[in-house]
Amino acid sequence: MKTIRSRLLVGLIGGMAVFVLAAIALLYARAVHEVDEDSDQRLRQLAWWLPVQAPGKWRMPLEDSVDDRLDVHVWNGAQQLVFRTEAGPMLPLPQPTGYSTVLHQGARWRVYSEVIAGYAIQVSQPVAIRQRAAFYLTLRTAPPLLLLFPAMALLIWLVVGRALQPLDSLTRAVRGRTPSDLQPLTADGLSPELLPILDALNGLLQQIDSTLAAQRNFVADAAHELRSPLTALKLQLRLAETAQAGAEREQSFRKLHERLDRATHLVQQLLTLARQEQGTAPPRGRCDLLRIARQTVLDHSIYAESKQIDLGVSSAAVEAVVHAHADGLEVMLSNLVDNALRYTQPGGRVDVMVGMEQGRPFLQVSDNGPGVPEEHRARLFDRFYRPDGNQVRGCGLGLSIVKSVADAHHMTLTLGSNGSSGLVVTALFNHPLTNAAV
Repeated sequence: MKTIRSRLLVGLIGGMAVFVLAAIALLYARAVHEVDEDSDQRLRQLAWWLPVQAPGKWRMPLEDSVDDRLDVHVWNGAQQLVFRTEAGPMLPLPQPTGYSTVLHQGARWRVYSEVIAGYAIQVSQPVAIRQRAAFYLTLRTAPPLLLLFPAMALLIWLVVGRALQPLDSLTRAVRGRTPSDLQPLTADGLSPELLPILDALNGLLQQIDSTLAAQRNFVADAAHELRSPLTALKLQLRLAETAQAGAEREQSFRKLHERLDRATHLVQQLLTLARQEQGTAPPRGRCDLLRIARQTVLDHSIYAESKQIDLGVSSAAVEAVVHAHADGLEVMLSNLVDNALRYTQPGGRVDVMVGMEQGRPFLQVSDNGPGVPEEHRARLFDRFYRPDGNQVRGCGLGLSIVKSVADAHHMTLTLGSNGSSGLVVTALFNHPLTNAAV
């Protein structure tokens, strides 16, 4: 692949070479025109200056160069040839007066014919002589242009090199960065044309820095959250080892299984959150929100029955088809339903709703559980955040995963109450969508 420098040099120098050759061709064409006019004038002047009425034999002046000689033929009134040179063509009479170009002995000749004082005069010259004169005239004019070509090529090389210095400086600045050095690049000495590239690079560096910071925070938070259940697992394992046979040992192993389930749930939630934040979701496609809602309810029906909770899709739900990541929406809705089931008391109710608001579809999960006080709702989507006094088993990642999926789909999350109690979580698409497949 050619570099910008090589393309500029080849294009400019090659273009200049074409223009120089075109200028030489125009010079030659102009020289041919000038030589033709001058030579035609000489033919006419010689015809009029011949002393046709002078007594004696005519003599043509001797010329130093063969290219300067002209050939003459003269006839008297009786059409008798009274004078001729050896080389020129002798045209049959009568000939029209004026200029003409004829072919004689394989060569083209320029001929001027005139009748003066009863004598028919014909003055001729080979066209090749004129072409040769034009060539030599061009050859004397072209050297300045040919000498100018390398000078202009050197100037172009210097100008292109100097113009690309800011790009080279930007390249060195980017190449010299380390993965830990993600500070914005400065615009010192950069031309205005490179500022959009600089802005794009700085934006990318900022995104990378934010991603790395989020990963570092994620790893730190995950390590902190995993430390407690792992420590508890170790302690519970020791208790199980020292427990007496019978009911005590059975209870120790039951608690050990519970702590293992909690640790497994935490790891699964961490992996789900990591996949959502890394953008590894499959390509977007046609998603039926009502189908996703029904499937999510079906997946959680056994858990809902075990807690004697009425779980179902609202009768007011409507069909809505969007262009989105199906897996991501399923994960988001699954976490909302799971969170509602965990915090709803036995005998409670959890409804899943699919609706349209001003042409924009939304997913909604509502319950009649204890709800969340308004002062805690602002932090409810933070990682590992759980309000004080919360006795329900969990890791504080479910709503963080919901927010990650919603952000990826440009959805707006709102929290409300279900009457005097309970919690209503609504995920609203920001762009109006129709029920048609997109």
